[in-house]
Order: sequence, then C-alpha cells, then structure tokens
Amino acid sequence: LSEEEKSEAVAFLRSPDLIRRILRDCEALGFVGEEKAKLLAYLIGLSRKLPKPLSGIVISQSGAGKSALTELVEQLSPPEDVMLYSRLTPQALYYMSHDLKGLLLILEERAGGEAADYSIRTLQSRQKLRLAAPIKDPLTGKMTTQCYEVEGPVAYLETTTNPYLNPENASRCYELYMDESEEQTRRIQQQQRQQRLFCEEDLDNLAEEIRRRHHNAQRLLKAQKVFIPYADKIEFPSQWLRTRRDNERFLCL
Repeated sequence: LSEEEKSEAVAFLRSPDLIRRILRDCEALGFVGEEKAKLLAYLIGLSRKLPKPLSGIVISQSGAGKSALTELVEQLSPPEDVMLYSRLTPQALYYMSHDLKGLLLILEERAGGEAADYSIRTLQSRQKLRLAAPIKDPLTGKMTTQCYEVEGPVAYLETTTNPYLNPENASRCYELYMDESEEQTRRIQQQQRQQRLFCEEDLDNLAEEIRRRHHNAQRLLKAQKVFIPYADKIEFPSQWLRTRRDNERFLCL
C-alpha cells in the first residue's frame, strides 16, 4: 500500500464510531436493514485472521437476501483472501495447490457443499486436512500411497433455505436468520427504487471507494493476543453438550 492508502486505512480503523461506519458502508452498497446479521457476517469474514476463525450459516427462504449478505462480505474483503464456490466435491479441499490458512471460504448454497461436509468440519475443528490416497506409479505400475496436507484454519460462510441443520454443522457455526418481515421488504423495495433515481454523485465510484477502504484496512490488521477482563463474569447456558463449543465461539467473537 502507498503511504496515503495506509494513512486513510489507519484513520478508518481508529474511528471512534467504527461499527457505525461499517454499517453505513454496507447500506451505501445497497444492503439495507439487517444490522445484526451484517455486522456478525462481517466479523466472521474478518475472523480469518484469528487463530480460531468463526463460521456462519445464513438461513432464510428463497429471495430474502441471504446470498446478498455473503456477497456483501465478499465485496468488503480483499479478493486475495476470499475463496467463493458454488459447489465443492468431497475431495476438492484436500487437493488444493496452496494452504488455506487465513482465508475466508464462502459456499454459495449448502446443497452445493454437502458432499464436502466432512472436510469443511475437519478444517473448522482440526484446522488442517490430511489425506492418504493410493496412486499408481506410471513407470512400474505399482500402487503407492501419496499423502496430501492442507493447512487451515479458515473462516467460513454458507447459505441455506433449510431451517433443519445437521447438528454437527450447527455446533460449529453461528446461525444468521434473515429478517423476513414486511417492514424489511418495504426497506428493500424503497432502496431498489432509490437506485433508479438520478443522483449527482457517481454511485459506482462511491462503491469502489468503499470497497478499497475496507480492503486496505483489513490488509493492515495483524493478529494480537487479546484478554477479556470480564471473562470470568460471563454466564453461559450449560445444559446442552453443544454449549461447550458455543461458549468458546462466543468468546472468540
């Protein structure tokens, strides 16, 4: 980054109202309402820089905006840090030509990644993938075992229309339910109409400026050791086994 870009990014990161600025930028890119979902999805994407990244499943009926939410996170994340797929085959992640550590993996629709569920869950829990596969030596014809290893962990986002989640997946992810109210529908329709009105400001240039600012700000961030001074004051549900994971995920957030 140039010195000017660094200065602009640092000023943005040091804003006392940083959260509000992030949400305003999301709205300027056309995503209205859904403040909690937008912020949580943004932080999940940003968590790729942490030793224990977060994961999320965006849940809604068709047309409610779940794909728009993951697209928003993709737009605001540096392109070199994002892997977006429509479908993953069972072995796809094992044969990656590069490590996945520090990346955000987005799956456009749950149905396109069900076959890769096991490898995704392993990346979330073990933070690396190891595969032993038999291959035939082209010269001797003998079978040998080839080992493949891919380093994680990754931050992860996916979308689904199915409200009934696999417990193995749900216990590793935040569940982001979209606002399906009539009020939110009116907000979206108003935003759609607003975009068709004349505006002296070039909205395409504004959107590009917002994306560039977030990309550069995120590129500057480094992982730091963080202490939560009130951690021992937090009370968390304990009657379900899955809360052993949920509590850790909550503290990471």
